[in-house]
Amino acid sequence: MQSILNTALPFFALIFCGYGAGRLNLLDETAAAGVNTFVFYFALPAFLFGLMSSSPIGEVVNGPFIGAYVTASLAVFTLAALVGHRLFEIGRAEAAVQGLAAVLANTGYMGIPLVSAVFGREAAVPIVVGLTLDGVLMIPLGIMIIESSKGHSERLTHTALTTFSALARNPLILSIFAGLAFSATGLTPPEPVTNFLELLGGTAGPCALFALGATLAGRQVAGGAAEVSYMTLMKLAVHPVALFLTTTLIFSVDPLWATAALLGAALPIAANVFIVARQYDVYVVRTSSAILVSTAVSMLSVSALLLVLQ
Repeated sequence: MQSILNTALPFFALIFCGYGAGRLNLLDETAAAGVNTFVFYFALPAFLFGLMSSSPIGEVVNGPFIGAYVTASLAVFTLAALVGHRLFEIGRAEAAVQGLAAVLANTGYMGIPLVSAVFGREAAVPIVVGLTLDGVLMIPLGIMIIESSKGHSERLTHTALTTFSALARNPLILSIFAGLAFSATGLTPPEPVTNFLELLGGTAGPCALFALGATLAGRQVAGGAAEVSYMTLMKLAVHPVALFLTTTLIFSVDPLWATAALLGAALPIAANVFIVARQYDVYVVRTSSAILVSTAVSMLSVSALLLVLQ
């Protein structure tokens, strides 16, 4: 129990620091946006490039893990969307957002620092692979369903191209593939570059957690308790269980990768879901509330999972 407290308390304390700074107006929206910009465009890309460039390409392209991850994601997305559609009598677009909320975890801002702290830096590799699969598969899938529900079937090709174009400019995705390309060539960055990446990437975890807290300070729970609870349950309970089953029963996945992925799946709903909801003006308030609630609940559920894993 003491080891869990030693790991979890500092982790969540950083989120609380950012939340307190936001609530006390020590960070206004502009300042919080600046911290997020630093994390998104500088700190996390540096960490991701350094991690992937130093990881053997043969280990990263892990067929059993990719199969297990994609199977669990598609199954939970479909389940969450279909059940939500029937249960709450919502449209396809809202159901698609519920599906995304069920499978997109906050791996960038929470997963990478937490998994690295608990299992070591190498355990962040499966988290990064999952982040990539979410970006190139699940987000485009959700967006195309939203577009089709609005009667824009003729725009699906355009939507797909636009979505993948945006992903191609995403600094996190770019840094991951750049790191993989470096790893595949067998090249090693010069020592000054390596030191720079370690220095900059080392700030990713603390700054990401602080920025997450500051961002959450601007959110509030506004009605829809049943739907918010449903999305929280799907994300924090159903998704981890599904991934546990696919990595242990259906596919033969390395235990470290399976455990790291399980912890990543148990994390709260990602901010990317809110970005999609806001862009298409679908389920915005419910999504914002679900992110806040799932993050609060995850402080207990993730701590409990860490106790089980250890």
